[in-house]
Amino acid sequence: MGFIEDVLRVVPEFDSFMSVSELYESSRALVSEFKDVVELVDYGDSRVSGFPVEALIIRGGEGRRVLAFAFPHPNEPVGSLTLEFLSRRLASDRELLKSLDATWIIVKVADVFGAKLNEGWFKGAFSIQRYALNYYRPPAYMQVEWSFPIEYKSFKWGKPVIETKALMKIIDEWKPTHIYSLHNSFFTGTYYYISRVLSEDVLRSFRDVPRRYNVPIHMGEAETPYMEKVCDAVFRMPGLGEMYDWLEKYLGRDPSSLIEHGGSSYDYARRVNPEVFELVCEVPYIYDYRLNIDIPIGVPRRELLRISHKKDKMLFEDLEKDLDRISKYMSVDNPFYEALSYTRRAMKPHLEAEEKWIETAPELSESATVAQAFDTYLNSYIGYVFRYGLIYRAIKYEMAKGVSSKDLEEVQKSSLKKLENGVNELNSLSNYYTIPIRHLVSIQLAAMLLSLTRT
Repeated sequence: MGFIEDVLRVVPEFDSFMSVSELYESSRALVSEFKDVVELVDYGDSRVSGFPVEALIIRGGEGRRVLAFAFPHPNEPVGSLTLEFLSRRLASDRELLKSLDATWIIVKVADVFGAKLNEGWFKGAFSIQRYALNYYRPPAYMQVEWSFPIEYKSFKWGKPVIETKALMKIIDEWKPTHIYSLHNSFFTGTYYYISRVLSEDVLRSFRDVPRRYNVPIHMGEAETPYMEKVCDAVFRMPGLGEMYDWLEKYLGRDPSSLIEHGGSSYDYARRVNPEVFELVCEVPYIYDYRLNIDIPIGVPRRELLRISHKKDKMLFEDLEKDLDRISKYMSVDNPFYEALSYTRRAMKPHLEAEEKWIETAPELSESATVAQAFDTYLNSYIGYVFRYGLIYRAIKYEMAKGVSSKDLEEVQKSSLKKLENGVNELNSLSNYYTIPIRHLVSIQLAAMLLSLTRT
């Protein structure tokens, strides 16, 4: 990892995330400074006028074609700073650029529209409440990462959003050998998705590098039940097919009518280049040391998941009551209500399938660890804190247009109170700390460069 260490040593401190405008301006400045190796290419419009989906093309060799894109989900800005630093480093360090023997296709902002709706929490000190009150994540069918065309069994999707079409154009033109979709989680350890198994020394480094930055690997429950574990904190790259098969198994019926989104970037890219390698490196904003305690507590995972599932159902029913009260006041262009409406539809079959999985999956008879117990208990609170934030923003959106009613006022007030209660509960249950952005960028960089040179 010699050259990687050299790169990591010069990662700067970051005190905030960059706005979309700042990222675009920086790309233009880079091209102006390094015209001989960098160009900026417009690959299509976004949902925001004047902000096309742009890619920096940095030419350093023909051996590899590397697509790296940030903001695959708009509430996940860490990758944009990873690419902000990496693009300048590649352009200015010709020895490094040449040694990697790659042409880089770097998209700092894949979801322009969603990123702009999250900018309210990008600057200043991080807090859960401030994040939740400025949080936006689109419904899955509007997500850049999850609207690629796909056919699987009886399911077919052919409605990519406009930004996804731009990424498809890039994939079709460049046929990448490597793809880095730069996600980040919220309250976990570091974990990875890989499209094919890597050598043990690479996997060991995936686990060791985060620990150097006081960000241990994730030892809690997997993000979803159908993730195939490779080793601690490393999973096989999931696609739509894995989700389809899990729903089919635990619902006992064809789930095609229940899936309202397309495939992932990997689902699409492997059709264009079957040998493509894709890596996702998920890094958190906040962390609690208990997420790294791999000690059994003597209680089956099933029992803890039953409790969590019951709480999820209760919170979901409460959410539905709020949505029923405000629905008649919501306009079709309200992005926050659109996201909530999708969640309402998608949660019902998911909760049904999850309940059957909890009762029947044999692996859930194992004792839960401290990490799994802590992770399971907190997850429900976190998800609903964000949904209450979306309700608050959905009502604020309509009020800004002059819509008013007692229902809106009461639900907005109660959603803010529920959000605050959830945040207070998290604060009382956890000794979490906010992770320096520099550490998160360094972890993503190390994973990218290490896997690039070993695949």
